[in-house]
Amino acid sequence: MTNRFLPIRLGAPGEEISKKDLHAVTQRFKYFNQQRLLHVQSLLQPRQQDFLKLLPLLFHQNHPLLPGFVSSETPAGIPDYAPSKQTVDVAKQFSKGFVYKRKALRQYPIHALFLMGSVGSMAFSKESDIDIWLCHAAGLAADELDELRQKAREVEKWAASLKIEVHFFLVDAVQFVRGENTPISKESSGETQHYLLLEEFYRTSIYVAGRTPVWWLVPPDQERHYGQYVQHLLENRFVAEAEVLDFGDLNHMPTAEFVSATLWHIFKSLTSPHKSLLKLLLMESYASEFPHPQWLCLALKQAVYRGDFSVESLDPYLLMYSKVDAYLQQGGSKQRLDLIRECFYMKIMAGSGPILENRVRQLRENFMQQVAGQWHWPDELLGSLASQRYWDIKRANSEHAVIRDQLQQCLRMIIKFTGLPVDQAQRENRDLRLIGRKLRAALDQRPGKIEILTTRTAVHTTPDLLVAKETVVEDAAPVWRLYSDRNAAQQAAEHSAIKQGDSLLEILSWAVLNGLYKKTLNLQVAAVNLKLAGNDLYLLFNELHAFFQSRLPGGDGGLDAFAAPNRLSASLLLVNLGESLAMDANSQQLVMSERSDPLSYGETRQCFVQSVHKLSVSSWGEVTLQHYAGLEGLLNCLLDIVHNSGAQIAADSLRVLCYTPVRGRSIVLRTEALFNNLVKCFVAAGAGAQRYIIPAETGYSLFRFNNGRLGYFRLDNANQLIQELSKPQPEFSAVLFDAYVLEQTYIPVLYRHNLADIVQVFYHATSKHVAVYVLDEKGSLFVRQHANANPEHVLNHYSVFLGTLLAQAQLPEGIGVRFYEIQKNSAGVVSCQAVQVKVGASVFDLRVRIVGEAGGGVAVYCNERRFAIDGPDSFKAVRSNILGYRNSHDDYPFHITEIDAPYRVLGAEHSEDLQTLHFLNYKQKMEDKLNI
Repeated sequence: MTNRFLPIRLGAPGEEISKKDLHAVTQRFKYFNQQRLLHVQSLLQPRQQDFLKLLPLLFHQNHPLLPGFVSSETPAGIPDYAPSKQTVDVAKQFSKGFVYKRKALRQYPIHALFLMGSVGSMAFSKESDIDIWLCHAAGLAADELDELRQKAREVEKWAASLKIEVHFFLVDAVQFVRGENTPISKESSGETQHYLLLEEFYRTSIYVAGRTPVWWLVPPDQERHYGQYVQHLLENRFVAEAEVLDFGDLNHMPTAEFVSATLWHIFKSLTSPHKSLLKLLLMESYASEFPHPQWLCLALKQAVYRGDFSVESLDPYLLMYSKVDAYLQQGGSKQRLDLIRECFYMKIMAGSGPILENRVRQLRENFMQQVAGQWHWPDELLGSLASQRYWDIKRANSEHAVIRDQLQQCLRMIIKFTGLPVDQAQRENRDLRLIGRKLRAALDQRPGKIEILTTRTAVHTTPDLLVAKETVVEDAAPVWRLYSDRNAAQQAAEHSAIKQGDSLLEILSWAVLNGLYKKTLNLQVAAVNLKLAGNDLYLLFNELHAFFQSRLPGGDGGLDAFAAPNRLSASLLLVNLGESLAMDANSQQLVMSERSDPLSYGETRQCFVQSVHKLSVSSWGEVTLQHYAGLEGLLNCLLDIVHNSGAQIAADSLRVLCYTPVRGRSIVLRTEALFNNLVKCFVAAGAGAQRYIIPAETGYSLFRFNNGRLGYFRLDNANQLIQELSKPQPEFSAVLFDAYVLEQTYIPVLYRHNLADIVQVFYHATSKHVAVYVLDEKGSLFVRQHANANPEHVLNHYSVFLGTLLAQAQLPEGIGVRFYEIQKNSAGVVSCQAVQVKVGASVFDLRVRIVGEAGGGVAVYCNERRFAIDGPDSFKAVRSNILGYRNSHDDYPFHITEIDAPYRVLGAEHSEDLQTLHFLNYKQKMEDKLNI
């Protein structure tokens, strides 16, 4: 009902201002707010109405039996407040003996209470939440503020018990004016929207009790002189400072705030697009009027001053729609106008489901009829919108595309109007930077990313049947389409499809992500190339649902995750999806082998991994799908997960599925073990110099860090692998051998004993030879067979040689030497036993030294006798000299005891690169020449 009062005109400073008129304005605003409050109460249950009645009393007095009591010292007291009889009666429900006693307080720490947001609009329902501004005195002590916050939390809990969702925001008006500690409601970001939040407050708030906003007393024609007018009212005592609250004016709106507000509402649109589009276009219309926006709160104030207004005519959402409609009409944008009408309808009628009371539904339908008539909507539009209230997924999908385009257009328009680059605003404001990241994560489209619809929550009816059909077109990749109707699937028409994609996994993931999963769903696949059993299909669908349920951030999600880089948080691998193994398909019986590694199976070393689909969820809520082929694809896939998961990666962040008959379980276990080893070696242990070797079909793959990034390379056979292990290393490099890697040698066992800064000499003696394996201080391998040799003799010479290197400081200080005997028991189990080497005195009778001389020549010293090496025959004289020291001139292999040669001769680029391996290799090279 429209209220008609006489117009009120307050004079400018220097003109006559009537205190009676000032009082009339205040009372008129209070009356208007009271009507809004009555509208809110009419939508609540009786016990919920009690909440609003009791609300101001709870913060006016501390009573131990009333809800929210913390202590008698909690700041309490609202100026010019006294509870009504109704309120006292409600209080007596909690305390039968409750009696209100008015107390004259010297100070009133609670300045005012306001309800905020959609609570005063036609869109409010008993399911809506309520934001409450609890305005308190400036300068409250920290412990007082803590108690007040605690009390507010307790009152929120009481409201929740009444099934009302309430959020309190503590407001210090002095700090608010300065832009400090601005509250953030669920609908507005205070840090990014100070002035727009204030405009929303003046337009939507409902006064409950306490001081009145001085903004009410500044007449519309004086709005541009707000500060001077307020000062004039206070200095001339037209109003007392203790009677009003000053939240400031809207005269200094920075352009950057339009950008920030646009980003914020695009952010909100990801969960409630229709409501946010209204606010987005409101921002756009304001920006089009910059630098003098025609604020909606000013239109409300003008109506109150004119005296011709009603709760319905000043409905916050109606004011918003009216302005946006006029703006779009002026721009001639029919498509955007149709969308905004739909948004307005959905916002007002959102709570108009079957459970809504007939009275409220009728009220809203009448309201929409008035709006449609006033704004000349097409005759059929209301009926069309009513019939589309319960969307299906196809409608939601097409609507999402429109909304996504509009969101991006809103952003472009707002930047065009303000002239401020969005990246500049984001650099200067952390919240904006995080919001911008979330927008890109939600709205950017790129290959492999599965789109999550902003409109998915509007889908009220989901199909009971889904048919995934593969269509093969000549000279083109297969296309997969999802249908909710068998006939449409048989016709394979593109326009009838719910979703189209490149793979079955893509369209099934899209279906689950956008709410089409249910246990009773009839799921069918019509494939040309894919082979997937019906039971496996349902297992896959259930696995997808479980994966997204447990791994995908739910709801609003907030912004905290966007403060860190975007990382993979979980991945689901589908190995050989819809494929059969050639080995099993072409035989009447399965081929079994003792060599059971799925990456290098049997005598032919076949790899069972033919394809891998990686479905990943990121910390920013993105879902991506990638395809990999063969063994190399699997290894690249696992490396991608390691690279893109960050330091917090855990083994349980990966789940592997494989429906390959018989082999599936072994493929899953092998893939999981491989991933766990990669994490253990290269993530948990840090970016060190570890090496990890696995069988790879007929060869091997070796993983290691290169320039700080994990990678791998292929080695075709065992000889290449041993050569790789025998290379110098820049630092100690431990090695992890997978099963079936050099399993016919002792090498994997030896590396289990590998230690940094220790030269480890292992030997194994047979009747024909002594095999020596050395793992030097950096983990490099040296292997040598000594034919017809005595183990003690061989060990003595290695001990002398290594001891001399250390004694002459040719190796870094602190290097140790240890000796082990390799033993193998009757069961074939290999072990290594530490041994002590006692060097006999005869070993020192002859020192054979190799010396690199100036000019690049080499000489051999037998004790102190020098032999120049200038050709192959030079070694004959050396051999003859050495034999002279032996009893009976025994012809057993010669051993060099010392090497004193330049680092380049030894094969190193720099002297600091030298390691034991360089000396051992050079020793063997020279001994081979001596022993010819």
